[in-house]
Amino acid sequence: MNSYLQRYLGLDEGREFGTPAGFPTLEMLEKDYIGFLLDITDQNRAEAARILAISRSTLYHKISRYGLGADRADPLAT
Repeated sequence: MNSYLQRYLGLDEGREFGTPAGFPTLEMLEKDYIGFLLDITDQNRAEAARILAISRSTLYHKISRYGLGADRADPLAT
């Protein structure tokens, strides 16, 4: 199993799932994975897009959709 998914799902911590509702949605996984890639690439969107095998414009759309990246709104302003 992918180590990112193991960590995300808590499988390395002996986590047990009681119901299917405990699993993240594909959208949640995508948002978290893109955020993770942006963090480890120091916000290098071209590199993140290359890793994801998608165009930069597709990545920009997803960043905007999920409110990710360096240009996200200040969380203290809400």
